[in-house]
Amino acid sequence: MKNGIHNPGAWNLPAWSRIGAFEVFGDYAPMPGFRLVIAVGPTQAALTDALEHRATDSASLDPDLARATMRAGLGLLRGPLAEFVYANAEQAMVVLRPERTTAAGATMAISAQLVSAYASRVSLLCGREMSLQARVFELPDVTVVRRALGALVEDVEDNTPLRSALWLGAQLRGRGQAFHPSMVETLEEQTSLLRGHGIDMDTLPAWWWRGVAAHVDAAGALRVYDDLPHGEAFGDLVPE
Repeated sequence: MKNGIHNPGAWNLPAWSRIGAFEVFGDYAPMPGFRLVIAVGPTQAALTDALEHRATDSASLDPDLARATMRAGLGLLRGPLAEFVYANAEQAMVVLRPERTTAAGATMAISAQLVSAYASRVSLLCGREMSLQARVFELPDVTVVRRALGALVEDVEDNTPLRSALWLGAQLRGRGQAFHPSMVETLEEQTSLLRGHGIDMDTLPAWWWRGVAAHVDAAGALRVYDDLPHGEAFGDLVPE
């Protein structure tokens, strides 16, 4: 059944239950020293719909769609608002420059601007409009930002077999074949489905497992990381 069974996706990973404690709403000025992070990406319904509709013309797992969502996220570094972006196949986490968020009302205006920029980029790159969701977080300092993003990256990696199976399953539905998420509840079932369609998880690139990150360094040069380190080494990528 098309459009009725959605990939639970990156928005439901365990890390969000911890990061969610820092979510903020409405129009306000951040507390001194706090750092703002905006999460943006397609809704899971939009991703499922895109995978199904692109299925007959796309390679298994639709790597072009995954690259489009990541490129749309990294593109948010253009301009003066963002200083660091972590992007995976389903969403982007944008660390804002603190000097841009001091005034009351600035956060909501920046959030709207980034969502609009992401929407235009991802629509252009994947060839279809996609509905989005966005969340705003106020974290106490850069150390907490690093820990929050690090936890999300690890969850994304842990969830990759299930995410891959669900992306493939959406493609199978788009090609008129039967698929339901209950068919891939275990790692064995996920691996079996993927292997049955010629996908070896061990050969998938690092960015598919963990996403990518980028920031603009002190000299104004863009630095992109497509093979993300683990643990504190990933946190060290986030500027002070």
